[in-house]
Amino acid sequence: MNSFTDLSIIIPVGPNDLSWQNLLNELTLLGNKIEIIISACQKQPVDLKLPKNVKWIYSTQGRAKQLNAGAEKSTRKTVWFLHADTQLTEGVCHAIHSYLDMNDQGLGYFKLKFSNDGPRQMQLNAWAANIRSRHFGLPFGDQGFVMNKSVFDQLKGFDESLKLGEDLDFVVRAKSSGIGLHELASELVTSSRRYKQYGWLSTTMRYVWLTWFLTRQAKQRAHHT
Repeated sequence: MNSFTDLSIIIPVGPNDLSWQNLLNELTLLGNKIEIIISACQKQPVDLKLPKNVKWIYSTQGRAKQLNAGAEKSTRKTVWFLHADTQLTEGVCHAIHSYLDMNDQGLGYFKLKFSNDGPRQMQLNAWAANIRSRHFGLPFGDQGFVMNKSVFDQLKGFDESLKLGEDLDFVVRAKSSGIGLHELASELVTSSRRYKQYGWLSTTMRYVWLTWFLTRQAKQRAHHT
């Protein structure tokens, strides 16, 4: 079985976002052989002490820019992109180990689950997200993209010109390049606070429309490259 010495985890962090601290605590359960890169749009606080396997890098703000900056600084064979508010489930460690053992040249992603910090209907959203990923080949970034760094380099990273939908654009380009998508046998948990804050129905409909619109744009860009 491959060890986590092959793995770099990249976490983009927005302004004044502290949710990464909970994720970092969870990741320590996977051991200290993983390389973890906090790609933040602010400099590391002077009083912040990080474990030896965790690097804090400063990047221009923008998720695509921060993801690319983290990947550039990574030194491992495999890169795993996680959102700062991600929570791990029990099977994640085994799923990542299995993926590393495969030495896969595709793009892996996890099934999605929403935390209990939002409306009850979020179970429907999780069900729909997993249907969308499995049957339409459109996982989102909150499903934890993991891939050999050579695959990331082949696709030239995330498109930094995009303010939204850099994850969908990346997936569409991967598929257009013949790179396979693989669902890993575990779940990542993401927050549903935004649905509670802005309303379940209106937020859900907005994301459905954005998914259609951004995917359509991504396919047009891929067709013309």
